Amino acid sequence: ADSAISADEVLLLRREGWGDGKIVPEEAEAVFAVNEAIAEPSTEWSDFFVEALGEFIVNGVEPKGYVSDAQGDWLVERIDRDGRVASLTELELLVRLCERALSVPERLRSYALRQIELAVLTGEGPTRKGGALEKGHVSKAEADLLRRLVFASGSDRPAGVSRAEAEALFRIKDA
Repeated sequence: ADSAISADEVLLLRREGWGDGKIVPEEAEAVFAVNEAIAEPSTEWSDFFVEALGEFIVNGVEPKGYVSDAQGDWLVERIDRDGRVASLTELELLVRLCERALSVPERLRSYALRQIELAVLTGEGPTRKGGALEKGHVSKAEADLLRRLVFASGSDRPAGVSRAEAEALFRIKDA
């Protein structure tokens, strides 16, 4: 209600909402609702959000370790309210899923990569530090996210760069 969540409230959520070690769909929706209501997510909240939803998506449905097309579609639709990722917390969830899962749908990987590319090309987005960075410049946070995403276990080529990833990197470089 106050657009904030304290460390104690996050701890309570961990105990009460995730005490049994699993997140059900209704709880996942509730976690998203809380995330949308928070003005400035704390480190504790961001960690909880990424851990809880990552566990729900990667290990909540058989086969464990994989993100299904349906799960990937649900997540993109849930995050993509206005055509963009709203926060660095949501972008971190996308990248972490690609790192943790053995396989991630192409749409999900492409969406995450496109969000970082859009931030660099337009100068707007969750990695832009409140507009302090000009378009066409790559921040350290963006470079780190790109590296993690491209070489993630759930990427097109975990030990290499796919053609689609290389093309996105060249568009960023050219900008």
